[in-house]
Amino acid sequence: MDLPNDIASCHRIIRELVAVIEGFKPQLEGYIQQIESQHNQIDRLEFRVKELESQLHQNSRNSNYPSSMDKHKPKPAFPRIKGGKVGGKKGHDGGTLKMVSAPDVVKTHMPEVCGRCGQVHGAESLIIRARRQVFDIPTPRIEVTEHQVLDWVCSGCQAMNQGQFPQDVCSNTQYGLRLVAMSALFNNGYNIPRNKVQSIFSDLYGVTLNEQTLQAQNEFAYGCLADDEAHIKTKLLQCEVVHYDETGFYVGKDRFWEHVASNEHYTALFVHPQRGAAAHQTDISILHSFQNRAVHDCWSTYFNFTGCQHAVCGAHLLREFTALIESGSKWAQNFHAFLLDLYERSDKGKAAIPTKERSKVLRKYKDLLQQANTEEPPPTQKPRGKPKKTKGRNLFDRLAKHQDAVLAFAFHAEVPFSNNQAERDIRPTKTKMKVSGCFRTYYGAEIYARIQSFISTVRKLQFNPFNELYTVLSGGIPEYRLAGG
Repeated sequence: MDLPNDIASCHRIIRELVAVIEGFKPQLEGYIQQIESQHNQIDRLEFRVKELESQLHQNSRNSNYPSSMDKHKPKPAFPRIKGGKVGGKKGHDGGTLKMVSAPDVVKTHMPEVCGRCGQVHGAESLIIRARRQVFDIPTPRIEVTEHQVLDWVCSGCQAMNQGQFPQDVCSNTQYGLRLVAMSALFNNGYNIPRNKVQSIFSDLYGVTLNEQTLQAQNEFAYGCLADDEAHIKTKLLQCEVVHYDETGFYVGKDRFWEHVASNEHYTALFVHPQRGAAAHQTDISILHSFQNRAVHDCWSTYFNFTGCQHAVCGAHLLREFTALIESGSKWAQNFHAFLLDLYERSDKGKAAIPTKERSKVLRKYKDLLQQANTEEPPPTQKPRGKPKKTKGRNLFDRLAKHQDAVLAFAFHAEVPFSNNQAERDIRPTKTKMKVSGCFRTYYGAEIYARIQSFISTVRKLQFNPFNELYTVLSGGIPEYRLAGG
């Protein structure tokens, strides 16, 4: 191509090229916008893929999933001590069967004749050479007690004197309180469905209990345990540390929640249609009146109650760190190691780190937060609603906001590392759901919560649930309360 030599021709060519470029500019801008839109879409899809992959690999080790949903047996959250002996540890009561000094029945076994000369045994003294005892239950049978009221006429004044039935004997035929206690214990303490309870009494005792009778027995126990429920809540309000948690269940087709407040001695369960603060602002919850240390799983609702101090479950944090570590997070790996180190230094959450070492712990905590803030991407602004955050960014925000609650187990000897106590106390409800499916009525769920609270508390205080429940149904004061429990 020959180029012009004069300036005017060059200017003309330049103007023509500029016009062509200007003509392509809108099209180029459209391509650029399309590329940017595709990049944004790719970023969103990559983020979604990571979310779905994270959900796919969730198990009891890196999330709140129960161990029953694990496809493979996961590693423990806490590292196990190597070289430990298998079996019961020192001081553990294995429940070995031991002989009693006063057996109920004694059966003797002796030869009737002499093995050498054949003489029949007469007045010769007997020597106990050895003893063996068999522990068994007597033949199950129902004992029927008839109450008769007798009248008599005074020979002096001819007045008629009439006997009266005991107050608890109010019908021509009725079941006794031991049977009622056993029925309530089977259905609520052992989570046996009512049709199975009916089968047990029919097979063992030849007694036919209809559905309405079982319901009436549960309602009777529920009414008798009102004072014990109040007693348990009063005791928990006086405790230094109380664990809190909640779990969902169904009443028919409606979603409800069972809440728990507990420690190593007491259990208080209650049900409510709401999971959040509305449930704890009612009189059936103690959280709104609690003034000591509340241990929970860092759910934001609990922090709304400022009358108490808070402690966050370390086991939940470890699971969240594990999930991030599996996605390649470096800061989560460092924080996981830091938390486990504090766990070991505080004697597995049973002691407090010395005061002189706490400033170093706080500096390390601050450094880890800075690393997390650097690694985690900032929130992504959306056209509507709150900015989108990664799981790591959400965890960082909670760690920064609730630092005192996260480190409570390391700085306060009475605060445990995890919220496992509440999770154990609420687990029987999940078992009942798996066995029975759901509650038929809200009242039935309330009955279960009160009776289960009593049974759990009595067991923790090492008293017999059947005997204690029978005492309450009889109108007496149970032994656990007389002993100061």
